[in-house]
Amino acid sequence: MPQPIFFVPVAFARTSTAQPWRIAPQDPQSTGDAPSATAPTAGGGQANAQQQADPNAPKSAPQGPCADPTLMWMLPAMLVVMWLFVMRPEQKRRKEQQALLSSIKVGDKVVTAGGMHGVVGKLDEKTVSLRIGSTEVTFDRTAIARVERADGAPKAN
Repeated sequence: MPQPIFFVPVAFARTSTAQPWRIAPQDPQSTGDAPSATAPTAGGGQANAQQQADPNAPKSAPQGPCADPTLMWMLPAMLVVMWLFVMRPEQKRRKEQQALLSSIKVGDKVVTAGGMHGVVGKLDEKTVSLRIGSTEVTFDRTAIARVERADGAPKAN
């Protein structure tokens, strides 16, 4: 039976059997990317002269697309747009819901978030007791979705 052939990347190859946890070094063997000091350079500009003078000097990073100073106004603009379209309407709905819950009186016809219709029988700070037919059921005040007023127009959040 032939032995299976496994490919082992060099990074995981053992350097010795005495230290199996040690990883083989991955230093590049060729310097094909680095220009040699004797090779002529194309362009011959000041950067090439400086690079030949000190090849270990750090190169300045190229300016990428995110370094454009005109993009600095984009973050505040996006925050303003998010506030206008997301946060402000949610704050408005929350205020309307709080006003609705604080205006509930005994005898009001209400509809819960689950769709249960009933008449308010008793109010506490956090709970509402609804009469549904001959049964009285207790709900949290936050479960009230809308109040149907006697004037015909339902008050919704």
